[in-house]
Amino acid sequence: MFAKLRAIAWFTALETLGHPATLLLTLAAVAGTLALPLFQFQRFSEDGRLARDCGLAMALLFGAFLAIGGASRLRRALTDGTSAIALVKPLSRGLWLCGHALGGALALTVFLLAQGAAAMVAEAFSPRYHTTGRYADVGGILMALGVVAGVLVVAALNNRFRSARFPLSSMVLLPVGLWGVVMFLPAPHWGDLTALAAVAMLLAQVLTFAVALAVCCSPGVLAGVTLAGLGGAMIFLGVSAYLPLDALSGGGAVPMAQLLLLLPQACLASAFFLWCGVRLLAAKECV
Repeated sequence: MFAKLRAIAWFTALETLGHPATLLLTLAAVAGTLALPLFQFQRFSEDGRLARDCGLAMALLFGAFLAIGGASRLRRALTDGTSAIALVKPLSRGLWLCGHALGGALALTVFLLAQGAAAMVAEAFSPRYHTTGRYADVGGILMALGVVAGVLVVAALNNRFRSARFPLSSMVLLPVGLWGVVMFLPAPHWGDLTALAAVAMLLAQVLTFAVALAVCCSPGVLAGVTLAGLGGAMIFLGVSAYLPLDALSGGGAVPMAQLLLLLPQACLASAFFLWCGVRLLAAKECV
């Protein structure tokens, strides 16, 4: 059973990471976050806060888009007959659906690693006060953007000489290159990772909710309902619940007790959404 689950999850993760739209969304989030310090004209109580807050908000927004995209591909598998071929084999509906959700979660993890590193780099290179004014570390920002461009060049060469998929190679190498930059920062704000963990918990619920909807909804309805549900959850739970930006002020971090309180809720909600998806799939096959 675990071998089948691992195989489905691995195949789904590779397909999601290898899709051009995944790379485009990731590059938009990463490049936008890294370039943000060049356009900062406000100071929200501390240096680097605007870049950090926007970077984490981008992680949530673009991560939701990736989750919806992955669920849409699951919907296409249900409509074009691909899923029927897989489900003819001795494979339970729950295992098949959970494998797709787990594969989507792996792809989201790669995205969050890249975006989290970009947020830390942007925060470190944001404008700092000097006697002659406030200036960003333009050289550092250009260096980080150069690393992103270098990753794309290496992926292109890998595609040219080894026939590797360009989007997949880029997505795998991008977190490696950006975390290499983070390791050389003079004082990285490691507390950002605690907020990133809270964002990851919310995205896990968004993903499983979208996967459940994919069983019975078209891609357009799926995207609209998922985004509406995300907005409603943020209003009901409070934006600071899963996007705890204030806790990071002054070099702080989200308390571990708060993350431990969020974890059971995220696990139970994700399990409930997957259960609903399995029941919907079984009901659809009976019709």
